[in-house]
Amino acid sequence: MAERRIEQRFSATAAYTCFSRACASCERDERFRGSDDVARTFLPLFAKAILGVRALRSFFVRRVAPPGIYEYVLARTKLLDALFVSALDEGISQIVLLGAGMDTRAIRFRNRNRGTKVFELDIETTQRPKVAILARKGISLPEELVFVEINFDREDLAGVLTAAGYRNDRRSLFLWEGVTMYLTADAVDATLGFVRDGPEARIVFDYVYASVLRGEEQYYGERQIRRRVSKAGEGWTFGIEDGGIDVYLADRGLRLVEHHTAADLEKEYLTADDGRIFGRINGTHAIAVAEAPVGGG
Repeated sequence: MAERRIEQRFSATAAYTCFSRACASCERDERFRGSDDVARTFLPLFAKAILGVRALRSFFVRRVAPPGIYEYVLARTKLLDALFVSALDEGISQIVLLGAGMDTRAIRFRNRNRGTKVFELDIETTQRPKVAILARKGISLPEELVFVEINFDREDLAGVLTAAGYRNDRRSLFLWEGVTMYLTADAVDATLGFVRDGPEARIVFDYVYASVLRGEEQYYGERQIRRRVSKAGEGWTFGIEDGGIDVYLADRGLRLVEHHTAADLEKEYLTADDGRIFGRINGTHAIAVAEAPVGGG
């Protein structure tokens, strides 16, 4: 298998997501402001300079970023933040971040954590720079946080997680944010199978519609975002048919609990009480929440 560019250097999409979260934390309207004020820690000096000037932030969001992707990242972050905090409040034993990138939830919500182990999994070329920056900036890490290096296309998730201290007999939440579309179908199946076999396990993941991979251009912002990820050397390789998520999960022994389309996310996170819409969300993505049968598969 030829190495993809993401395996050779820091992920461009992880960097984009990090910068988008940092920009969101600067939004003036509290209703639409992002909560990730730690994301700016990972930014280089030129990016921090852009962050500090409203006009430059606006130029990035409206002109540089593919249509609706900044808004998608903002809404997705809010949704997954809420699910992460809910899991902590419920006292779930383990939270696993699959392809964590520059995720900061373990740090931002450390005061809500009463003993939940948080595993951050990602490829070496993304995770090691992150750990180094946190150390250089003197940011203390929660004792519950465990960093785990993995290549999802080549390594066995069960073996890697178990070696890191993961217990397959405890309640777990998996957050799989911005990852599935870059994997093979077999790699996605393997991960969902691992979740299915755990007791009371739940997984949250986003995906792109399969028609996007075929270039059918049915959704807002589709052409621009496909071009951008391809140019970054991290082209999308996996999708699920629009309207097919229930059957897709059922075929893999999982039950759909929640499903959030672009329209759902706009209504929930980007619409003010007076009906004003902050922005339109790129239509290529959706977010699913699924769970395994009680007692495993």
